[in-house]
Amino acid sequence: MPVAPGRLPMIGHIWPLMRNPFDFFADLRARGDVVQLYIGKRPIYFLTTARLAHQVLVKEARSFGKGMVWEAVHPLSGNGLLASDRALHRRQRRLIQPLFHRQMIASYAQIMTAESQALAESWQPGQQVVVQQAMIELTLTTIVRSMFSGSLPGDVVREIIRSLPIFTYGMVARTVLPAWLCKVTGFDRRFLDAANRLRAAVDHVVRTDKSADGTDLLSHLRAARDPDTGEAMGDDLIRDELVSIMMAGTETTAATLTWAFHELSRHPEVEAKLRAELRDVLGGRPAEYADIEQLTYTRAVVNEVLRRYSLLMLFRRAEEPVVVDGIPLAAGADVMFSQIDLHRDGAAFPDPDRFHPGRWLVDREDLPHRTAFLPFGEGNRRCIGEPYAQAKAVIALATILGRWRLVPAPGHTVRRVAAAMPRPNSLPMIVTPIDTDGSEPAHA
Repeated sequence: MPVAPGRLPMIGHIWPLMRNPFDFFADLRARGDVVQLYIGKRPIYFLTTARLAHQVLVKEARSFGKGMVWEAVHPLSGNGLLASDRALHRRQRRLIQPLFHRQMIASYAQIMTAESQALAESWQPGQQVVVQQAMIELTLTTIVRSMFSGSLPGDVVREIIRSLPIFTYGMVARTVLPAWLCKVTGFDRRFLDAANRLRAAVDHVVRTDKSADGTDLLSHLRAARDPDTGEAMGDDLIRDELVSIMMAGTETTAATLTWAFHELSRHPEVEAKLRAELRDVLGGRPAEYADIEQLTYTRAVVNEVLRRYSLLMLFRRAEEPVVVDGIPLAAGADVMFSQIDLHRDGAAFPDPDRFHPGRWLVDREDLPHRTAFLPFGEGNRRCIGEPYAQAKAVIALATILGRWRLVPAPGHTVRRVAAAMPRPNSLPMIVTPIDTDGSEPAHA
């Protein structure tokens, strides 16, 4: 089996993983379907094809657990769906799944529309907006209103926003860096302190907020009962699920929206098509859940952003001996792949480095194979909040672009930053109004 280049004694491939994992993963594709790399002295089997990722996530899913990511995320998510073990995950997913059915998403969408409209109305012509910050605040506010009948205190919201980069970068760092290095640099302490503050804040709400009106996530989690035992969730587990939902639903959608505005500013022909659709479907009003089905090009733009900017690393650990692509793996073997790299496979996505939403608007038989596109994972660990995230991204993008054009601020170069969900180093943009019916911009 080929070994990735750049391995150093004691630390393995930590240096290229932390310095520029995007290019490092892209270079591994030419070396074979499975490439061995090392995190410290620990061997990792890196998969470079969607076919093998599908085998691990679906066909051989019973043989694999969460692995190294669980160890990194557990201090934050506890026993929530993000990191729970097999039996608990199966039970909790069955209890929580109804909260993300179509009818529930439609009710959450009213909040999505209201918050997106409020953000758009808060901007002034010519204002410079730090887009990634604005999108984090938007997605966080939206999901908090869906979770709780009331709202989190302002200092808690500010703490979450301040801590998000620590969490998302920390999921990568705590996975690939030796524990001793995280400790001596102080990074581990900052991560754990931030996680403890967030968990304590949500825990306080769960234990003291008895005013839930029956329509929010907290009410539904309290009312959920195991169909086999009739057992309700304890407050600790409710807190863990809410923290998991909050973290998974904030950073990923915020990054998707941020990259969408960036890509639209770089591709005026794509933006023009999207605006034409918004004029036809919305006519200047905010987007609602019932509009999503008609916003086909907007959904294609979101899919193309998800293809280009998906999760950086996913891990699984063999829990029993298993064979992957003819390679026998012992129990305890770690497997890794990168969604953002798999989505650049030219065999599945012709001209993969081109931002081309039209690839999602072809006949069904010409679409990329469903196993090649996995921004929300696959198999029994597929993200339960996928329909929520898709709806939120489409509604927010359509509502904001129905009122504003976002133009890159001069003198700034955008680059990707390695995190669980890659984000831009910064994205300052200037908001420029368009006519109320969504037609041509009022001024350049």
